[in-house]
Amino acid sequence: MDSRNIYISSQHRLTGLIWSELIYVGLNHEKADEYQADKVAEYAHTLFDEKEVYVVIGRHDSHPSNLNEALKNVATLLKTTDVLICNQSFSKAMNFYKLGVMCYGKKLP
Repeated sequence: MDSRNIYISSQHRLTGLIWSELIYVGLNHEKADEYQADKVAEYAHTLFDEKEVYVVIGRHDSHPSNLNEALKNVATLLKTTDVLICNQSFSKAMNFYKLGVMCYGKKLP
């Protein structure tokens, strides 16, 4: 699936997810080096059963990725944009916001 289709699919198919409360995960900026990568990885590996996910950034920058690789890139991406990671069936997702918080959600069976 190309970038545009990943982005559009995520906008339509992720509706109906039950989202968690916002969770503080920290920032990795010049003035704040407190990003909690271990905490994020723990949530991600608990949520996602699969290794391949989509990284949704925008119409032109969304792409498929390995979960571990996507998690490594989140801290860098959060410096400039919000990031969404979702499974390929669009039934589970993690949403990261530039201000250092995230939430996760999934569709109920």
